[in-house]
Amino acid sequence: MQEFIVILIVLASAWAVARKYLPKPLRRRMAALSARSVRRIGLKRLALWLEQELPVASSCADGCGSCGNCGPVAKAGTTSFSITPDALKQTIRRS
Repeated sequence: MQEFIVILIVLASAWAVARKYLPKPLRRRMAALSARSVRRIGLKRLALWLEQELPVASSCADGCGSCGNCGPVAKAGTTSFSITPDALKQTIRRS
């Protein structure tokens, strides 16, 4: 019985770390797979809770890279790099 409890604790810890540190597309996929498997078991309330955590729509700021248009393209031969204080503050708030 103790081994079963330890396995549950380790799995819950791994799931929590993955939810926090994986990229958003992988987190969405993990939540969808978790909700689907929990629904098969018969835990409908838990499945609904997991699905609520799924973001409805992605935006350009989520870093998914699915649209291929994450900003203006620089002209060939020119390189520009700038970070504004507002961009840094937004990045810190997301963490």
